[in-house]
Amino acid sequence: MGKPAYHLVFLILSLALQSCGFALRGSDAISANFSSLALNLQQPQSEFSRLLERSLEMADVNISSSPDTSSDTIPTLAVANERVSNRPVTINPRARAAQVEIRLSVDITLIRKELELIPAETLLVDRVYFQDVENIAGNQEEVQIITAELRRELVNQLMRRLESAPQ
Repeated sequence: MGKPAYHLVFLILSLALQSCGFALRGSDAISANFSSLALNLQQPQSEFSRLLERSLEMADVNISSSPDTSSDTIPTLAVANERVSNRPVTINPRARAAQVEIRLSVDITLIRKELELIPAETLLVDRVYFQDVENIAGNQEEVQIITAELRRELVNQLMRRLESAPQ
């Protein structure tokens, strides 16, 4: 098959993919819903807060870190403390945890004036990983990596929740 045939096949596949409505997840929907958002973060210096602010900025949302009570038109997103919990899922023959579940959760509320656009709810992500009894230092690094991934997933879940919020 020659070069023109490859180009033709690529063109046909890309047109088929575009015509089925496929699109990468983007931040266009949230920027259309909210041009400005006031953030009320219980832990403003946490890694989760920094990731959330960066995601909102990338979505072209103007962020006010201190909720202004005089402006009733700007919705306020309240984010409670991030909670991390670990629990053993399975136990090895030495009576130690072989698999551990890590859970990250935050409580959120989105309010404009007196109206709750998103009522108080808890967003939750979790992951199970294998714990190597022989490699304690490696386990700690793995927990840090998994926790960072879970934070990104939690921010993405929050962004999708904001996209679906009524105006």
